[in-house]
Amino acid sequence: METNFHWIDGIIIIAYLVTLTGIGVYFSKRHKGLEDFFLAGQSMAWLPVGLSLMAALNSGIDYLMQPSATIKYGLILLLGTTSWLMLYPWVAKVTLPFYRRLNFITAYEYLEDRFDVRVRTLAASIFILWRLGWLGTAMYVPCLAVSAVTDERLLIPMIVVLGSIVTLYTMLGGIKAVIWTDVIQFCIMLGGLAATVAIVTANVPGGVAEIWQTAHATGKTSLSIPIAGMANAGFFEKLHLFFKEPITIVGLLAATMVGRMTVYTCDQVMVQRFQTTRSVRDSRQAFVINAVGDAIWMIGLAFVGLALFAYFQHHSLPEDFKSDKILPCFMSQAFPAGAVGLVIAAIFAASLSSIDSAINSCTSVAVVDFYNRLFLRRQSQGEAFPEEEQRGQIRVSRIATLAFGVIGIVLASNVGRIGDLIEICNKVIQSFTGPLFGIYLLGMFSLRASSGGVLIGGLVGAAVSLYVAFFSGLSFLWPSAFALLATLIVGYTLSLCERPPAPNQVELTFRRVMNRPELMTEQAD
Repeated sequence: METNFHWIDGIIIIAYLVTLTGIGVYFSKRHKGLEDFFLAGQSMAWLPVGLSLMAALNSGIDYLMQPSATIKYGLILLLGTTSWLMLYPWVAKVTLPFYRRLNFITAYEYLEDRFDVRVRTLAASIFILWRLGWLGTAMYVPCLAVSAVTDERLLIPMIVVLGSIVTLYTMLGGIKAVIWTDVIQFCIMLGGLAATVAIVTANVPGGVAEIWQTAHATGKTSLSIPIAGMANAGFFEKLHLFFKEPITIVGLLAATMVGRMTVYTCDQVMVQRFQTTRSVRDSRQAFVINAVGDAIWMIGLAFVGLALFAYFQHHSLPEDFKSDKILPCFMSQAFPAGAVGLVIAAIFAASLSSIDSAINSCTSVAVVDFYNRLFLRRQSQGEAFPEEEQRGQIRVSRIATLAFGVIGIVLASNVGRIGDLIEICNKVIQSFTGPLFGIYLLGMFSLRASSGGVLIGGLVGAAVSLYVAFFSGLSFLWPSAFALLATLIVGYTLSLCERPPAPNQVELTFRRVMNRPELMTEQAD
């Protein structure tokens, strides 16, 4: 395939990657202990944390997935952005003040105090599996983009190089390096998106008017998708057809809400970011920045999808074309020298901001919830570590970071076999959100939920999620919602068959925590 990739593009990409490594080296000598390495000493302002969150919870997956998915399904996908309006009260009034008062390093420390170490270990394990799926996919995507506009034989070598660089600066710099590189990556992400929008619009003969007319004429602007065979089907057959349909409004909103509520309740990436801020107010402001940035990001990428659809009405696609490569294909045909490097750097930025966050948060869970709790048998991170042991903890953290980076490289080299990116995201990444969210809902809001019932409920939820994702034939939108219901029903029902939880465990439900005066350290918030 002919390519517009120029030596200038290569210089832009190399300079960007060297800068990221330099940030990691800069912060590598500035850590005094685990709290500094993982929580930045709770000294971060709301703006960098908000930009970091937006960059961390989006990725290069969106850069390739959203345009191709918009071409396939239309603007109905943008309904997912409305979830931010429903999510704000939950985050501002529930999860942020709740975690701030408990003041844990990881979200899973809470589960041991509320239930027992088995539930904590199960949730921490589910989280690591969840984020490893994200890590492998996010590492695969930018390399797919580069290989598509240069040489497809570069895919695996690029995965190894990119994975090594992001592992290096995350291992050296800790959460401060992650947040500040994410801020840089946020700027590059939006800059690359703006360049993409401008170039693709300029290459469609009729501009924005033709883009919209083409989309409208082909049904891409419709907010509903008719389900074939519904007219003459019976009730149960209609139900089956509904759950098999790839995209429906109900399924899209259910998957989006479960996924995002999980992220802002029990995702270590989120909990760790918000714990780095100076106050709950800073965390709320950071969330608003995150939500606005995400909405702009998704709307921009959806427009790119419609514009690419209009562009390829006038130009042919390669015979071996795959839908996830439509943006790289356009780049190889129409981008000028320099612009290819900028947009590939933007795809790198979107991906690396997710990769470094996944690696750092998996490391924090591995060290705090597994190494310290199960190996060293330290139940609370509040226990003081001697100075020498603090340095040892950072060494262990860096070894764990290296290990997760290597695992990510291996996963990224094989993730492309699953299918299109939108299927990979919902089957591999989102499958684990349902059982994890269910465990936390039972712990935070049920006075009756007990450790044995919740443990079995979480395991059943995980099994249901995997079954729906890979063996049921149902839409890729439903694994998380079905797993959430299974976890809640099984977990609560079995809890009723057990002895009620101890009074000190009940004191860790949401309402009790929020009413405990000794935890009200931020009255102004």
